Amino acid sequence: MGNDSSVLSEYQVDDAHYAQLGPWTLHSATRKNSDSETVSVFTGKLKSYGQLSKEFQRAVERLKTLRHPSILKYLNSCIAGETVHLFVEYVTPLSQVLPQQTELEICCGLQNIVSALDFIHSKASIVHNNLCKDAIFVTTGGDWKLGYFDLACSFAEVTEGFLDQIRSFRYEKAIAPEDEKKTKFPGGGNVSSRDIFAFGQLVKETISKCVESGVTDADVFRDLANKQMQSVTPQSRPTASVLSRHKFFDQPLLHAQEFLAQISIKSQKEKDEFFRDLPTLLYSMSESVVGCKLASSLLSRLVVLSVAAQQHLLPHLLIPRTDSTQGLFDASNYRLFVLPVVSRIFPVRDAQIRLVLLHYFPHFVGLMEPDHLVHNILPELLLGIKDTDDTVVAATLKALACLVPILGGSTVIGGTRLKLFTNGMPKESEIRPAKVLEMVRKKSSPNAVVHVRTLPERHEPDGGEDGVHSLLEKTDSDEHWSDWEAEGEEVCEDDREQGSNPIEASSFPGKKQELQSPARVTTKKPLVSDLSALEIQIKSREDEIDYFADMEPTITSTPAIFAPADEPMAVSTGSNGLDFNVQSQEEKDEVDGWNWDD
Repeated sequence: MGNDSSVLSEYQVDDAHYAQLGPWTLHSATRKNSDSETVSVFTGKLKSYGQLSKEFQRAVERLKTLRHPSILKYLNSCIAGETVHLFVEYVTPLSQVLPQQTELEICCGLQNIVSALDFIHSKASIVHNNLCKDAIFVTTGGDWKLGYFDLACSFAEVTEGFLDQIRSFRYEKAIAPEDEKKTKFPGGGNVSSRDIFAFGQLVKETISKCVESGVTDADVFRDLANKQMQSVTPQSRPTASVLSRHKFFDQPLLHAQEFLAQISIKSQKEKDEFFRDLPTLLYSMSESVVGCKLASSLLSRLVVLSVAAQQHLLPHLLIPRTDSTQGLFDASNYRLFVLPVVSRIFPVRDAQIRLVLLHYFPHFVGLMEPDHLVHNILPELLLGIKDTDDTVVAATLKALACLVPILGGSTVIGGTRLKLFTNGMPKESEIRPAKVLEMVRKKSSPNAVVHVRTLPERHEPDGGEDGVHSLLEKTDSDEHWSDWEAEGEEVCEDDREQGSNPIEASSFPGKKQELQSPARVTTKKPLVSDLSALEIQIKSREDEIDYFADMEPTITSTPAIFAPADEPMAVSTGSNGLDFNVQSQEEKDEVDGWNWDD
């Protein structure tokens, strides 16, 4: 028993119970700090404060020491005040779920119990003493587990006094005749036969559905329970080891379970044959049975790493069934049975296992909850891109790309993002290349092959929106340049007033006419014999009016202020005063005012 404060602090136990089994009350609990794992808790009241009764003590001690796939899994236990707590894996009593069990699940369940009896009889030398429906529990995976070891004892402890002591706690219909008469039978090795008698009663209460459905040898096994398992003579009852080899347990699903449990010792040839035929077998069974009984085994480490399983089994197992894909499970059953196993093995640091899961990641990522993707799957993927194996990095990057449409780029890559790309798609009103191709095909002959080169998209220049013409406005006359003499241009109004000949726009094929009259009238010129008539008449610039004549600047030379020293200054004696005869700079051709030679 663990310390009450430390053990109870690890779990959140529900107050309401969901089953009552003898002195035990069954509650559900949640393990703290472990991804909310749900477990079952057996609670019982002690007769005296702090002291564990013999029944409770036997139950706890047997579960702690017995470890077998078909025996209830022990987790922890403690005593808190007047209550004892026994924590086990989450289970449900068989009596509550038996009506919902299928024929195949019942067959597998009975085999599980026979296997558990064989273990405790041959390996642990223990007698259960109270085998019944209340002592059997069903896990979430559909497996039957043997529990309720309150009345169990070793072979040496089976005495008349002990049997009298536990008589009131045992299931009435499962009590063997020798225990009723309180008579001893010779041979201590047959002490376990009372459990076989109780197992016969269990078979009679559970196998009826298998018999009605026509399961192979189900009626034979029921007759064996009536005649031999519940025989009055203990020595006539078969052992659990013999019962486990009965033809009733010779079912394909059970063989598959046994092979998967022993796959480590199978040869490569046996694996190839098994996995090649396994999909056909699984498709013949219901999805619920395959999911409950085989989902965990089919995704075990050795199976996932098997090349034969990767080739024949995993494409059917890891791809959910849709209208376009074939799979063992539809979306709902895939979420229920496969995704929990995938989520459990996804953090495994094995490159081959991770590569297998990443290969099928696009098929099942859409079935996962976004919160689970963010907190569990995304951290593992971000860790994978840092690996030194380039194959793992490449597969991880592909998986991250699948997360972007679901979680968004900001969640997947993090950090600050910028708007670096623009949308260059054309507007809806513009003609798409497909429409242009269709127009060209309509104008061409039916048998002609038209090659249309799609030009890259370019933006219109500023101010050029008015000059864009649609391809639809093109006519046949626009396909080629017009002849030199095809059409004449209108004469400008100014040229008419001055009587000059206009310059024909058609004389310059490269020159586009910028302004056109809304109602353009073209006249065809008559043919002429003299080519000189076609000469272009160009007006002389002398006849043109110069509107900028008054704006021409008048530049005058600046007169010199000081006269040279070697020439006398002329003085006028007229009435006008002094007369300075100063030569201008332009008139001095030979004398420079700045004589650099001096």
